[in-house]
Amino acid sequence: MTPRTILVADDEPLLRESLCDLITDLGLIARPAVNGQSAIDIMARERCDLVLSDVDMPDLSGFALLSWIHEHHPVPAVLMSARADAQLTIAAQQAGALALWSKPVKAGTITALFSSLFP
Repeated sequence: MTPRTILVADDEPLLRESLCDLITDLGLIARPAVNGQSAIDIMARERCDLVLSDVDMPDLSGFALLSWIHEHHPVPAVLMSARADAQLTIAAQQAGALALWSKPVKAGTITALFSSLFP
């Protein structure tokens, strides 16, 4: 079975690298994207099974990326934000995100999602 590929779009290098390291440690393939456009470029070239995206990126918001994903390459997506609250959570769910995670993201949150999506 081919390992699952997780795309991580976040403009914060430390968080992006930490998430990618955790994903790799879980036996999955991590694809880092420095912003929304980079995420689109990666998805145009290769298959991804899940996208983790920051909400606030300088070039393209996580919501705009989510809209592009649903239109061009429908895969599950999770949004992440340091300003996560009930209103943003509702907006993320209405936009089609699996969830909105508060940053910093806890490792247990990630492993729980991966084990439910990729048993």
